Amino acid sequence: MKQLIKSTVLAATLLALSGCGFHLRGLSVPLAPLPFATLAIEQAGSLKEPLTDAVLRDNRVKLVSKSADAEAVLVIDSTSNAKDILTINRGGKVNEYLLTYRVEAHVQRKGEDEEAPLTVIVRREMTYTDSAVLGKEREEELLLADMRRDAVEQLMNRLAHLPPLKPANASTKP
Repeated sequence: MKQLIKSTVLAATLLALSGCGFHLRGLSVPLAPLPFATLAIEQAGSLKEPLTDAVLRDNRVKLVSKSADAEAVLVIDSTSNAKDILTINRGGKVNEYLLTYRVEAHVQRKGEDEEAPLTVIVRREMTYTDSAVLGKEREEELLLADMRRDAVEQLMNRLAHLPPLKPANASTKP
């Protein structure tokens, strides 16, 4: 009888989670297909590995190493992180920090830049206490890694919503 109740509760929980749109983080594919078949990534720095993983997760796009072989080239112009004080207590000690991760990139197609650059800003709040300095340093490292993954997912989503390339023989007149 207990086994039946446990199974029923588990099934109801899974049904409720699947009905609300829940999905495990990091396992998503872009909502829309990317408007190109091959992609090269340049100047990625610390985003190289998460970007490569995100592109390889989408079977519709092939990652190439040479920019000349790619239909589109994602160029990471800059990445930066900032740590600002969000709140302080009455004694003047920090209670919370605001961590900000910013990525600026642009896309080149056929050697020409797209009109609008891609800018992604990810923010996280982090509580702080002097009694757990080492733990808070590790928490900050984990938050920054999570922010990088989130920025990559946002970049992939924005890439998916770029307008498709016009064929070379298409007329510009209506």
